[in-house]
Amino acid sequence: MPHDLLALSREIKGIAETGLRYCSSDFDRDRYERLHEIASELLASHLPDFLWPMEMGYPTPKLDTRAAVIDDGRILLVREASNGLWTLPGGWCDAGHTPTENAVREVEEESGYRVEVTKLAGIWDKACHDHPAEPEYSYKMIFLCRLLGGAPNPDHEISEVGWFAPDALPEMCPHRASPDYVALAFRHHADPSLPTEVD
Repeated sequence: MPHDLLALSREIKGIAETGLRYCSSDFDRDRYERLHEIASELLASHLPDFLWPMEMGYPTPKLDTRAAVIDDGRILLVREASNGLWTLPGGWCDAGHTPTENAVREVEEESGYRVEVTKLAGIWDKACHDHPAEPEYSYKMIFLCRLLGGAPNPDHEISEVGWFAPDALPEMCPHRASPDYVALAFRHHADPSLPTEVD
């Protein structure tokens, strides 16, 4: 999907939702609802069945937490059942839970291991890194974690759990994480005094 088309669709969606939040007339409401529909229609040639969800209030980025668990020189990765590719455990943050709680929960659900967060290694704007374009605008938080215990026990979204050396990584899912995330984790694991990397 062309990045410029996606950016235009996101902008129109944002204008529509902000307008719907603050408009005071039925006439304006009709126009903003139509703008919201147009935002989805712009993407129809690339995503035929896609419809932007209607969000309340001012549109903001989604937040995706990823957990980097390093033990004995290897990093924990999980294999997505949906596409067979590997990633750091993680996913969208759930409301009502802190980012660190989300990261810890995702590791246990997806891999069976128990961890604790030791550091926020990086917070990156997904659009600024080497990811394919997707409708949701999101930030990625990469937490360094310490292994506490547990054993491999993947959930229904994960087909396999594994530990990998930094120079022997499997094919990673370009939408969820990348070798850059692994490199970031090993840098911060080797030197915890490094500042959090931000865009």
